[in-house]
Amino acid sequence: MDTVEFSRTVPRELVHRSSVTEVLVTGALARDDDTLDVGVQIPRSHAFYRDSQGCRHLYDPMVLVEAARQTLIMLGHDVFGMPFGTKFVLREIALHETDMAALTVRGVPTEVVLRCHVLRRFGDHTAVRGARLRYSALIGDHVAATLECSMSWMPPEQWQAMRDQGRIDLGLEPQLVPEAPAPLPRVHRTLVDRQDPSNVVLSSFQVAPGTVARGTAQLVVDMGHPVLFDHYVDHVPGMLTLESFRQLGMATAVATGVLPSASALLTGVSARFTGIGELDLPVTCESVLAQGDGSSAVLHCTMRQDGRSLAEGEVRLTRPGAEMGTN
Repeated sequence: MDTVEFSRTVPRELVHRSSVTEVLVTGALARDDDTLDVGVQIPRSHAFYRDSQGCRHLYDPMVLVEAARQTLIMLGHDVFGMPFGTKFVLREIALHETDMAALTVRGVPTEVVLRCHVLRRFGDHTAVRGARLRYSALIGDHVAATLECSMSWMPPEQWQAMRDQGRIDLGLEPQLVPEAPAPLPRVHRTLVDRQDPSNVVLSSFQVAPGTVARGTAQLVVDMGHPVLFDHYVDHVPGMLTLESFRQLGMATAVATGVLPSASALLTGVSARFTGIGELDLPVTCESVLAQGDGSSAVLHCTMRQDGRSLAEGEVRLTRPGAEMGTN
């Protein structure tokens, strides 16, 4: 059987990255009309995805989420024929059933095969305007995780018209190149299990009084961040939203005693994007405990701006060792 290549990354333009070092995808091989294998190499060292203070022996599963996102953009160009300049809109994304043992960091970079199944094509008889994919992340013979991702795409002039109207509705100037204010003061890095303070995406964390474990924070928009803002975008990026869910869920679980420390593994995350976040207006995040037993916690998360919902989702965090059934 033919196998996907890992000898080089795909052109950065195919996955909408500016820095070559941020390209995770190495190639694709079609199995049939609805199934493809996509190669991904996870680096052993990364300024953002390998920045945990604890759990250094494991890869961050969020890197698989980024790989799935890059994959669907690449397929939008290569498989569905969208020209460069097309605007891609992330609708939903999820990571499930993470096998942390398969994500152990070893002596060489880890090669992953994302087996992609096209679940649905959106559009009409004239064109495909989006797709939903399910992925199995294979490391050797092991399924390290399953993922789903849904995107739509549109011509740049349609995107700009939608963005202009959205800003007008918020009382902002249309077609203004947003210059976000200086990043807000960040919470301490140890609260969210980070080594580099610049990777903290929360400010003004608070736990609401009451019997329900509920945390709130302001989103830190740092347009100089080399990974989350690898290239210019005019809105809050989807991966920044997911990272805020992870960090706020972690801070909330620890502050309310649901987890003993911030050294928790991300074993699941999902988000449904319901609005476009402006860079020049404050963004508020909230997490509410759904379940927790001291070894793991599930929290519902939301992101809002100016009274409207931007995203909602869920994170699952697991104490190291508990994912393998140990104490």
